[in-house]
Amino acid sequence: AYEQTVGDTNDSVATLQQEIASKTKAKADAHKDKLQTESDIADTESELEGLAKYNSELHAECDYILKNFDARQAARAQEIEALQQAKQILSGASLN
Repeated sequence: AYEQTVGDTNDSVATLQQEIASKTKAKADAHKDKLQTESDIADTESELEGLAKYNSELHAECDYILKNFDARQAARAQEIEALQQAKQILSGASLN
């Protein structure tokens, strides 16, 4: 009976040591995955900050273009009209 108990205890201890080793490895793997994920999150946040900065710069550019669109369109219309008049003058027409 004693020998049976010692044998069972030794088997139990061996099994528990294997479980400890297995769980320790799993914990180390989980920790490694956690560190990798945290690094990925930091990289993604950095990339998002860069994209947000680019977005604001692009938005400012577009706002400038939209703000000055009417003035530029009027200037282009005047240029076109002046070129048409010059073309008429060169072709012999008189302006009255």
